[in-house]
Amino acid sequence: MDQDLQALAIRLAESVVRNTAGAIADRVNTIKTNRNAAQQVAELEQIVNDLISDKTELVRIAQAYENELVAQRISADDVEYITTHLVPVIKKLVESAPDSGQSTQSSEMMDLLEPILSVETVTVLQLLGFNFRSAIGQPLTNLVSNAILAKTPQAGDSAAVKERLALQREILFYEVAKDPEAFARLQQLITPR
Repeated sequence: MDQDLQALAIRLAESVVRNTAGAIADRVNTIKTNRNAAQQVAELEQIVNDLISDKTELVRIAQAYENELVAQRISADDVEYITTHLVPVIKKLVESAPDSGQSTQSSEMMDLLEPILSVETVTVLQLLGFNFRSAIGQPLTNLVSNAILAKTPQAGDSAAVKERLALQREILFYEVAKDPEAFARLQQLITPR
């Protein structure tokens, strides 16, 4: 659970415990035992003010929960826009990634995601409590990140590139050695004059 939601849940539980009917009744009964009418009125006013304050806090908690749910909900227009504009771009990005096992997995994941991203399916799944932003958004973010990182040279890649080029040079030398005429020309180029 998100930390913000946990904090809201804790505040909600505290308010509920403070404002149970039994807790309020106990406070009122304690006030009634006091003989001073002015003090009773002041303490009852304090209870009312506390209840109003807690009601305001509960409204803020409800609004925070609502904002959190709205942030997780994807509208029909958003789904339509995603399917027509974003999915093709992501497919191209995945297809252009270097051929590796991860690229194949990425393509398979995209093939699975496309049918799910219809307005009807998204609406039904959201009504059931499915969170598309964490279930699809985060893996999709990772997918795009990996595709971009696969295209950029890494610090350790320079050694790998040098090794690959050295192997290619050796293979070319072997190819030249197989052809007697090419080998003779290479010897002429290498030997000092």
